[in-house]
Parts: sequence; C-alpha cells; structure tokens
Amino acid sequence: MCYSEGHPVRLIGGRLALDFVNTADWTADGHIAHEKLRSLADLTLWLEAVNLDSKPLDSLANLIRYRASLRQVLLSGGDPSSLNAVQALCFEDASSDPITRRQPLQALLAASAVSLLADSREHERIKMCPGENCGWLFIDETKNGRRTWCSMESCGNRAKAARHYARKKNRAPARV
Repeated sequence: MCYSEGHPVRLIGGRLALDFVNTADWTADGHIAHEKLRSLADLTLWLEAVNLDSKPLDSLANLIRYRASLRQVLLSGGDPSSLNAVQALCFEDASSDPITRRQPLQALLAASAVSLLADSREHERIKMCPGENCGWLFIDETKNGRRTWCSMESCGNRAKAARHYARKKNRAPARV
C-alpha cells in the first residue's frame, strides 16, 4: 500500500495518534519537509492501513492543520494543560454546531493522544527520530529504552552509511 507519490504507508509510531502525525516528514524546526497526505485518496489509504473506516468525514485541510497541532501537543509534555489542549483541538473547527464540530477521526486521534499523555510511562517513551527531514514520533518499547531511529530500514541505515562514508573518506591512504 503506497501513497500517490509511491511512498509506502509505514506504521511505526506504535499508537494511532503517532502514526497520524507521521503522515508527514518533519524538519528539525517542526516544519513539513514532505507531505504524504496530498489527496483524499492518500488519506483513504492511510485509514485502510490503520483499519479505520475509509470514508473520511473530515476535510483534508482541517486534518492537516489538526495534525500539526497534535504533534506540538504530543511533544510539549504530559502535564494537565497538554490534556486540555488535545481536548480543545477537537473543537477548533469554525462551525458553531457542537455535533458537527467534533469530527470522528479527530475524536479518535484525540483519544489516542490523551491516552499517551495521561500515562507518564507512555509519554516518557515518546521519541522523535533524529533522521534528516524525518522527525517521526514513536513509542520506544525496547527494554533498555535506547531505540533511536523510527526504523533501521530507513533512517538508521542512512545514518550508518553516512558514518561509514565519513570514516572511509577521512581515513588516510595506506602507504606502501
């Protein structure tokens, strides 16, 4: 299953809210480096990958704004104001009708985020991949808590290859 640009749908976050935030690649300063949800078809593919109803009721533009806000809240910390911020995110829509303001997908994502923020053990294990223009969030569920990369298949291997290249480039030529 791939997005319209051919990138595979990868679910590495470990929780629904994290996997949704990971539908974009992020720069170190929190801007989007690469958008994966470029169309409703891309959103439908992601929904199918996470086994949710593939008929989104939320507009794509609202969901992308919501995703950025949700990411900020997840990175901000697990204090009570973060929980309030997630709940407030469900009601940011301009509509005044409370029934239509709370969109189904946003409500599911908020519930996932609240469960992450409410449990300090969960929240303490949220990590951000240091890969260049990745910035994906994930739960480090390793016993020793030392997972660094979103996945070794992508960012981890690129970092290892870059270190190897740098060592090889800086190595003095052998004298004969």
